[in-house]
Amino acid sequence: MLAAILLAPLFVAPQIIAPQAPPEYKPAGPVLVIMVENRGTFEITTDPKASPKTVEQIVRLIKKGFFDRQRFHRVESWVVQWGAPASRDKPLDSEDVLDGGSGHQLPFEESQVDYYRGVVGIASTGLQVGGDSQIFILKRDCLRYWRSYAVLGKVTKGMDVVDKLKRGDRITKIRVRR
Repeated sequence: MLAAILLAPLFVAPQIIAPQAPPEYKPAGPVLVIMVENRGTFEITTDPKASPKTVEQIVRLIKKGFFDRQRFHRVESWVVQWGAPASRDKPLDSEDVLDGGSGHQLPFEESQVDYYRGVVGIASTGLQVGGDSQIFILKRDCLRYWRSYAVLGKVTKGMDVVDKLKRGDRITKIRVRR
């Protein structure tokens, strides 16, 4: 019997594990309707349960027209970002655009939301640091961000529009729908 064990193959074929679908994430806060010049419209459903102060600030800024006419200053294969007022008229690689915001620093709001495609967060200067007004949307899963950035919500309509965005595309207007 010992010989049979020693002669058994050392390699066992790995089991094939089917990828799991992302967990259901259904934020239920106010809906942000983002209209983009020459691209279309997409919607973000906010999550005031996960990040109440963050959602409150972004909604307040939208009502003041803060984001209107801003451009998307970061568009990569995995993320889209906007929220710097200088993006309206300054070169997109300017420090004012990359680091700019509303001037109102938020506390970090940790949530249990996984960072899958379509999740929307608030950019900041580092992990578990509160942000200001720069918003990002994940175009790909980025699970390493879990518990690292405040969650604003999720794109619930128009992810195809988000996928087509180019650096420099301009937001015409954002409105809040309750």
